[in-house]
Amino acid sequence: MNAIRFETTVDEAVAGAMPKLRPMLGRRVEVIALESESASSERISFDEFLATRLRRPADVAPVTLEDMEVAIAQGALGGDA
Repeated sequence: MNAIRFETTVDEAVAGAMPKLRPMLGRRVEVIALESESASSERISFDEFLATRLRRPADVAPVTLEDMEVAIAQGALGGDA
């Protein structure tokens, strides 16, 4: 794991680059940056997530509109779908 460690005074330039340090403006701080091992390259945006389509397992039959209407009616009557 790679790491970088340094001391600095939080000024406007540092606070601009790392906004979470803004409450420490004017103070001397030690900054430690550790290489992340997360799978950030595999992350997708929220819009991409919403655009993904679920795949139906091969052994499951498609659900018809009639099946959905029956399930809604049974649920409304308190029955099991």
